[in-house]
Amino acid sequence: MKTICLLKSITVSALLVTASFLACTDHVIPDPESNCTLLNGSARLYSCEFEITKAEFCKGLAINDVFGTVTPEHPEITLPLENAWFNFSAVPNAKNVTYKVKLHIKRIANPSVNASEGYIVDKPKGTPANILNSTAGEFPLPVLHPQVPTDLQSLPVGNSTVFITDAEYHIEVSYLVPFNTPVYSDFTGNVLFLLHNIATSKMLLVPPHNYKLRIDLAEAHILVRPTFVD
Repeated sequence: MKTICLLKSITVSALLVTASFLACTDHVIPDPESNCTLLNGSARLYSCEFEITKAEFCKGLAINDVFGTVTPEHPEITLPLENAWFNFSAVPNAKNVTYKVKLHIKRIANPSVNASEGYIVDKPKGTPANILNSTAGEFPLPVLHPQVPTDLQSLPVGNSTVFITDAEYHIEVSYLVPFNTPVYSDFTGNVLFLLHNIATSKMLLVPPHNYKLRIDLAEAHILVRPTFVD
C-alpha cells in the first residue's frame, strides 16, 4: 500500500514539474538580435527596441480608409495621385504630393539606453536607390514635427501602437504624344521611415562607436518603393 502511494506521489510531482515547464516556455520572448543588424549585416551594438511591422497609406485625410500597405518584406506600393491629401503643381513638368501614413510600431525589446530624451521619427528624403546609404550628418532633432506616440516609452514588450505621419514626394512629369499622357518617372521623397531612441542614437554617433548611417542609428526602419499613377 505504501509503495502504491509513493508511486502516485512521484507521478503527480512529475506532472506538476512538466506543466510548470510548459507554462514557462509558452511565454519565452524570441531573441531580438535577429531583428537588429547594421546595413552591412554585422550586429548592432545595442538590441533594437522596436520593429515597424507595416506602413499603411490612406486616402486623403481619412486615416481609416487604407488603400495600400508596405511591409519590410514587400516595400513596393502603387500610389494613385488622386489619393494624396495634398497635390500641387507649380509647373507643368513637376508635382508635389503628400499622403497620410500609419506606421505600426511593435516593441521587441526594452531599451538598452534609458530613453530620457524620448523618441523621434526620422524621415530623410531621397530615392530607394540611395536612401539606405544616407549618412547621419548632424543627428536630426525635430522640435514640433513629427510627434511620437505618448505611450511609446511605456509600451510593453510584444505590444504595438500606431503613429500617424506624412509621406511627401516631388515627382518629375513628362508627356507622351500624341495625347499628352502624363508619365511619372523620377522622384524624391520619404522612402524611408526611421524610429530613434534619441539617447541611443547620440551615443552611437560618437567615439568609440562612430556609426555613420542613419539606418544604423535607428531602433526600427521601413523602406518604401513607390510607383505613381493617376
